[in-house]
Amino acid sequence: MNRFLKNTVLALSAAMMLAGCSGTQPADTGTGVSGEFESTVKGRNADITVKTTFENSKITKVEITDQQETAGVADGALENIPAAIVKENSIAVDNVSGASITSEAIKEAVKNAITEAGLNPEDYMGSGEASSETAAETEKLTADVVVVGAGGAGVSAALTALQAGADVILLEKSAVPGGVSVIAGGPMGIDSKLQKEAGVAGTFTTEEVLAYWQSYNAWMDDGMLFYNIASRSGETIDWLCENGMPFVFMGTEQAAHAEGFPTYHIYADQENKAQYYVDVVNNFESQGGRVYYQTAAYELKAENDTITGVKAKSADGKEYDIDAKAVILCTGGFGANADMIEEQVGFPLETFTTGTQTGDGATMSQAIGAGKGKTIQQYHGVTSYSGIQTGQGKDEIAKAIYLASSVWVNRRASRFAPEDLNYDTALSSNAAATQGEYFYSILSEDMVSKLEKEGSQALNVTIPVAYEPTIPMFSVDEGWKDFRSALEEGVYSGIVFKGNNVEELAEAMGVDAGSLEKTIADYNADCEAGKDKVYGKDSKYMISLGEGPYYAVKARPVSLGGIGGVLVNSNLQVIKDDGTVIKGLYAAGNEIAEIYNNSYPLVEGVTMMTALTGGRICGEEAAEYTASKN
Repeated sequence: MNRFLKNTVLALSAAMMLAGCSGTQPADTGTGVSGEFESTVKGRNADITVKTTFENSKITKVEITDQQETAGVADGALENIPAAIVKENSIAVDNVSGASITSEAIKEAVKNAITEAGLNPEDYMGSGEASSETAAETEKLTADVVVVGAGGAGVSAALTALQAGADVILLEKSAVPGGVSVIAGGPMGIDSKLQKEAGVAGTFTTEEVLAYWQSYNAWMDDGMLFYNIASRSGETIDWLCENGMPFVFMGTEQAAHAEGFPTYHIYADQENKAQYYVDVVNNFESQGGRVYYQTAAYELKAENDTITGVKAKSADGKEYDIDAKAVILCTGGFGANADMIEEQVGFPLETFTTGTQTGDGATMSQAIGAGKGKTIQQYHGVTSYSGIQTGQGKDEIAKAIYLASSVWVNRRASRFAPEDLNYDTALSSNAAATQGEYFYSILSEDMVSKLEKEGSQALNVTIPVAYEPTIPMFSVDEGWKDFRSALEEGVYSGIVFKGNNVEELAEAMGVDAGSLEKTIADYNADCEAGKDKVYGKDSKYMISLGEGPYYAVKARPVSLGGIGGVLVNSNLQVIKDDGTVIKGLYAAGNEIAEIYNNSYPLVEGVTMMTALTGGRICGEEAAEYTASKN
């Protein structure tokens, strides 16, 4: 990991070297130290390497030379943190909201470089004068409509309101637009132009989808709200394609949904989806819209149940007092609020988040008298305890959990679902979450050996589970070369358990040995009979675990985020508990959970539909409302 960036006359002494850090010999010119130093530290997804340049002990350049952070989420930190460090000549700069882990990693790497250069990190902890001056400022702004949040719902709402003739301000807590929408695959749509081209449009109706939806939710939802959004979903996709966000029609993506309604549209380029949001916001700005990044709304202004504006604060401390006739809340739910999630769920969750989804919409709306809306977890898939972000395709251990031939047991050592349920990532996560914080996925040594040599096809698994469109979780016909080493590393770190027999495995897992012995004996007997007599798992996946040795991977449910908290009616107007409308206040996307029962839906793309189409509806309604006030 250590290496010199360029030739030096003298090598640094071993005593001065830091692990993961290398650089030139510090050159003392009499006025300070000059040179280049490189440090590698752990980031959000993988290691980040940062090169820091000093001239006369002043930081003049910070460059990210290697990183694998999530595109569209970490971009703001990768760009803004180095610039801020150079500007302030300080590592005491504010993290970029939504990318705090990446921000901290960059600052840690620069701190390592400071130490290696023979300088004192404490001398680089001051804040610049510009920041303190900015913090004292308050700017008064005026707009017809303020949209809070620039994710899927927010950009759709802002551009729609602008095109409808409103003067619009868009506030975004992070340094980049997109929010969790850049992690999603795409929206549901009915009767889009793409579906018409594919010959699918007209083969099913919004009413038929609603009937299926209501049946799945046992009618414990707002069906009218779902209908109002779904009936406009196709035209919204057409409109987005015309305004900088292209989609392609996929129909269905998960194998479990192959016979379902073909509603799924995905971003045309899954590697470029973050840029689509930048393009739409640029489009918004080119037409006269105003955008304020790294600016978080913290208070709604209202009089007599009527919105009068919003207050916000930028990352550098600048206050904004904005007068407006309408506000649209699109802050993304509460997936990044660990305390709120644990309070509602009862245990900590692995969540998909950019770090900005902290329940701001619910907090602000309830502070002015709005009701408390329904909340749910958007359970979607399962993962290991490796610490690797779910869905990035780098978690070798998690492959064991997504293998339909494995055996899932809970902390009572009982099977709780057919393991091929993992082909529906919503249902597999629902089943897992019902077991509590974690469960186990068990494989035998014989299974591991076959996977190493031939891939999952050796265990009759010929269809990979896809967590995101076009991103399979494992290889079917290529050997899992790194799988065994990942398991053994997991044993060492305490997230995988191993036993030569069932009794040893149970002891390592911390479960009752007698219960686990019965579970595995019953399962092996079912395999010999060729039928899962309890859950009906496909017989081709019924492969006996044999005599061992065994591995048990500790697994956990995943949530795409906490949804809801803002109470709305069927027209997306924010309301009080008694149904009274707070005039001029709207909400869309993950702010609302009234269309759900208590879990993520089976119809693909619904949450993105709720964001993009719901945002567009809010934009239209807000623009019409403000026009009536002029």
